[in-house]
Amino acid sequence: MTDSTARLSAALEGRYRIAHELGAGGMATVFLAHDIKHDREVALKVLRADVVDALARERFLREIHVASRLVHPHILPLYDSGEADGFLFFVMPVMRGQTLRDRLQQEQRLTVEQAARIASEVADALDYAHRHDIVHRDIKPENILLHEGHALVADFGIGKAIAAASTAAPDITQMGVTVGTPAYMSPEQAAGEALDGRSDLFSLGCVMFEMLTGDAAFAGPSTAAIIARRFVHTPPSVTLVRADVPEAISAIVAKLLERETTDRYAVGREVAEALRSTSGAVTVVPRPLPRDIERAIAVLPFANMSADDSNVWFCDGLTEEIITHLSGVQALRVTSRTSSMQYKHSERGVRAIGRELGVRYVLTGSVRRAGNALRIAAQLVEAEEDHQRWGETYNGTLDDVFDVQERVAREIVSALGVTLRPEEDRRLASRGFVHVAAFALYLEAREQMRRFMATPDAWNALIDRAVAIEGDVPVLRGLRLWGEISLLKMGSGDRGQIDVLEQAARALVADASDGPWGYAALGYLAFERGDMSHAIRLFREAIVRDSTDVESRYWLTSSFGYAGLLDLSEASAAELLAADPLAPMSWVASTMADFFGPGMSRALETLQHAFAMDPQSYAIRWCLAYAHMAVSDLDDADVHLDWMRAAAPDAPYTVQLVALQCALRGDREMALRLVRALDVTPFDSHLTFHIAEVFAMAHDVERGMELLALGVRRGFTAVDFIRAHCPFIAPCRAHPHFAVVLDEAEERSAAVRRAIRVAPHR
Repeated sequence: MTDSTARLSAALEGRYRIAHELGAGGMATVFLAHDIKHDREVALKVLRADVVDALARERFLREIHVASRLVHPHILPLYDSGEADGFLFFVMPVMRGQTLRDRLQQEQRLTVEQAARIASEVADALDYAHRHDIVHRDIKPENILLHEGHALVADFGIGKAIAAASTAAPDITQMGVTVGTPAYMSPEQAAGEALDGRSDLFSLGCVMFEMLTGDAAFAGPSTAAIIARRFVHTPPSVTLVRADVPEAISAIVAKLLERETTDRYAVGREVAEALRSTSGAVTVVPRPLPRDIERAIAVLPFANMSADDSNVWFCDGLTEEIITHLSGVQALRVTSRTSSMQYKHSERGVRAIGRELGVRYVLTGSVRRAGNALRIAAQLVEAEEDHQRWGETYNGTLDDVFDVQERVAREIVSALGVTLRPEEDRRLASRGFVHVAAFALYLEAREQMRRFMATPDAWNALIDRAVAIEGDVPVLRGLRLWGEISLLKMGSGDRGQIDVLEQAARALVADASDGPWGYAALGYLAFERGDMSHAIRLFREAIVRDSTDVESRYWLTSSFGYAGLLDLSEASAAELLAADPLAPMSWVASTMADFFGPGMSRALETLQHAFAMDPQSYAIRWCLAYAHMAVSDLDDADVHLDWMRAAAPDAPYTVQLVALQCALRGDREMALRLVRALDVTPFDSHLTFHIAEVFAMAHDVERGMELLALGVRRGFTAVDFIRAHCPFIAPCRAHPHFAVVLDEAEERSAAVRRAIRVAPHR
């Protein structure tokens, strides 16, 4: 370890543990490190000392902080940044897989479809960042990661931060370090002029040219010659270099490489749309078709116009309460919270948002708060025409916020010509809270639960404080119950408490029958017990009371799938996608019929799309690893297994999947050792079935059959999957008792179908 590395390790002690150097570039050295607080591997980049000397440090850190807010499926997130003992550093995930440069070195050039897909995803990322006033400045194959078949752009905001904080020239050329890479620089960047997003699009054109032809668009014997070439040389048409490239693709590259910025595409969205409209150029995961759009509405996050950032949760809470109010009106179709919140801080136009979400109307608003004074503005806009249908500004105090929520909802209902039924009118008038202080504590506790930002003790303490102000009202009881069930789902809760949780949920239904909370909780508890017909009925009851309850929609879809009713699971997934098209778990749900049917390869493609949206999801990682194993891509499965072992090594689902991989690689002894150490007594039907797979693949077919039968009795009756499509249960199909177990699965599945036909469903 060098003296510099030892000093860095000492400076970061308690936060990051340095493992070893991964590489070094013109501006930074990259280390593999362990994030102690979050127990994960990270890539820690440390700027070179001479770069640091040329920067205004506070300005650099301020700019990096802005970049850390970028959240996009095709942008590698920035976890952390700071200064320690003179070192300036920033922290990112460690991504397995290749860079685009690695791929090009292996294959020289890509297929047209691969190049177009990568370029469209990078263009999407650029469009998002440019709308947030961040120009990358160094788009090149080395900064494009290829992960699970999708592109991730790395180092977003770093170039801008260095250029903005430089105390020398904007590109720091005095130190022999340039922000940008000569072969990919735009003419205006090479000339040291002011940049906007069109500079990045020129760089993307250079990358596209190289992906398609195998050659750099601009080359020369020296850096100066390479830079000069873009001022005097026009690269040849891609089609002339490679005959199988369609003219439309070649034209896109040529437009990106125009010397004058005004002749290029204006924004990244135009590039992505051009690529996707080119026949055969790119494979796009299909979006759900809009339905009943006439009274479909999306409530976008209300903007915080106050100086205090702590008001953000208040604004989000106001947004969600209005969504909840409107979702209780049956004549309206309201986009769920998850998809609506994707547009937080977005500058995307309402026309584009309306098309993406399949809605006719978009509600926008803002909140300005100063002490106890409150000013809320709201506008209802017809998306396609970008025309305001209704608008209002409310002035008052914090104590008026609940009145404002109701008034906004009623004004929208009136503007859309909807007549409320008596029970809908009653719901709009109902108040979950009387005291604003309790409402604020509720919002904070809910945010901590959703993001697992704190321990259960911390969020329960917030709920206790809210109860002390408001009393133990149904909303707070529902939140506490949801927290306990979330722990159960994550494997951290006490399964012996299911009966206690059920009593609490039944009491909540009795006291608040108009709310979804108790029904949703009872539905999940029934699901855990394998009573799928009861779970289906309860999830439906929750959805009737809150059409934006996407958690219940997801578990309803899962209940159909586990019961073997793949036609109903597919229909339920389509409804979930329509209600919440931008949520990763909506896409996971849409794979259910393929996952348990004959389409595992199709499921894998869609799961990769979901993963690109949320790489930190344990559930998505598990599904991807399993799907890769099912199609014999064991090396690709290892990528996700490594992540799962790091994130949750003792979780039963991690142990089960690691054991299955051991069995598939021939280490049957290790596979059996791992699963025999598990106590299957508390497992639900799904996990029991997957443990049976491990025994079957490790050649303990007798134990595999026992657990397969137990899984069926516990409620996993995906008949087609058991009968024919699951590759890991194959050894059991020759067992003399397999037919008996299959008959039981078929009868139980049929019984669920019979039961739900007469189950109450409003």
